[in-house]
Amino acid sequence: MMFDKVIAAVDKKLERFDPIWQAENGVGGQRDRYYDKTGVAKWREWRGVKDTMVDYGAWLKNLASMAMMVASAPIPCLKGFWEYRWMGSYLGTFMFIDRLFEGFRGYELVTAHKCMHAIVRSLTKKIAFCLSNDRRLGGGKDTDRIVPMDEVLPPLFMMGFKELVPFPLQTLPEFIICDVDQHIEPYYIDVAESFGLPADVCSRCAAETGVALDDAFPLIGKAMISTNMPCNASEATSMFQRRRIGMPDFPVTLAMIHNEPGAHPYSTQMLKDAIAFVEKEYGVKYDWDNLFKYAKLMNEQNTIELEKWDYFKTPYSALCGIAETLYRLYAWASVNGTDPYFNKVDRQVIKIMRKAYEEKKEPFGGRTRHRAFLWGPSAVYYTDFPTWIQNCWGINIVLNMDSTMGHNMINTEDPDEAIKDLALFSEKATMRHHAVGGWDNVNAIWEWAKNFNCDMVLMNDNIACKGMLGVHALMEEQARDLGFHFIFIEHDLEDCRTVSRQDMRNCVNGYMSVVLGEEPLDPTLVEFDDSDAY
Repeated sequence: MMFDKVIAAVDKKLERFDPIWQAENGVGGQRDRYYDKTGVAKWREWRGVKDTMVDYGAWLKNLASMAMMVASAPIPCLKGFWEYRWMGSYLGTFMFIDRLFEGFRGYELVTAHKCMHAIVRSLTKKIAFCLSNDRRLGGGKDTDRIVPMDEVLPPLFMMGFKELVPFPLQTLPEFIICDVDQHIEPYYIDVAESFGLPADVCSRCAAETGVALDDAFPLIGKAMISTNMPCNASEATSMFQRRRIGMPDFPVTLAMIHNEPGAHPYSTQMLKDAIAFVEKEYGVKYDWDNLFKYAKLMNEQNTIELEKWDYFKTPYSALCGIAETLYRLYAWASVNGTDPYFNKVDRQVIKIMRKAYEEKKEPFGGRTRHRAFLWGPSAVYYTDFPTWIQNCWGINIVLNMDSTMGHNMINTEDPDEAIKDLALFSEKATMRHHAVGGWDNVNAIWEWAKNFNCDMVLMNDNIACKGMLGVHALMEEQARDLGFHFIFIEHDLEDCRTVSRQDMRNCVNGYMSVVLGEEPLDPTLVEFDDSDAY
């Protein structure tokens, strides 16, 4: 009791250093901590004694994971920095995380750091393992056990090969690092265009192609598995990668319009054929019992995820914003039931969410004004967009489209039923279930927003996505008829040169100030230059 009084006294004495207090009292705000044009803070955010210690403790845990990565593979890591441009971008991870959780306090800060540490822990292990077995760097004992896979193909079905290690090929040089560093992928985009790739193609596909042409993919495994997901441009990217890398390849071409009756049997057969391909190339047999072991982990994660949704529908969710969406994206797309540590984190987080609900604790001190459903990909991560929009305008991102990926349970007893469940699971993968899987999937956004009690929908408008450009006017009209506040946020996905961070923020600034006539919670965040930031 005495200790709490001492902490309360210290917090009161030092509250003038809290950027939230500064913004509320008109004497500063979050952006005052930064050097001009950068994402580099002059000092750490003061959040009060307890929350500052929670934040600093999480920083130390992430630092320990980084140190363990280097200690476990010092020579491969050193070679990796020398060989690959993208390795240097991971040095910005700590600044990236600090920006992600600005303004977080209490329960939402604890859950956010638990989720983020799981990602850091997993990624550092993947980096050390990959570089230790990269043929470009000399190879290793597990090089021929690895099965490189396309990043948007869920790796769960591959866990039937207990002797092998499925590895999402694009995760390290493209899929994750573009979130940390907005400047890394434009280089690879330019590489692709210098080879004659059209400049108006999706920048994600262009970046992946550029990584391949720049010989920046680690060389691992004996054969690779590509896919046509999520779109035609991605399918072309797979072809470029196949030719450049030069390994035997099996394209898992799932049905585009996967809600059609004939799509599911076709997708099921594709997974069977992929399994047969791996058996042939690697000389191993599929073990259903091993698959069932990891399917149970994924089932538990999805069971907890569905319970999280119940709390997302209330004002008292301790998991929200960037923490919710970034964790679910990585846990589903890159882990997919293959790491028990994520189950541990989910159990811890759901306990905190239950407690916060029982105590009727609103995130961000109840300062948010709107509940928004976010329909958006990578550009929202490197811009720290959900955090910015919460701190600046009081818009709480309740759920992101990536969180709605495959949440069906996998049969863990019958192989015939399990492979059907895995096919459905794969059909509902990254982007396939949101933008290019048919009009019904895109139009489902209104039902999602309604079910989660949102009054606002943020639709990321990828100016290079041929599929989504055609629905612009339709979405605007429906939003008006259904009574949602609706904001299209222009971006060029991984090319920040076309649409800058500030241009993206201005889409919101204009709507909130002109259409709704609202004042920002933190005026320092309305307009600022962070063009040189990671």
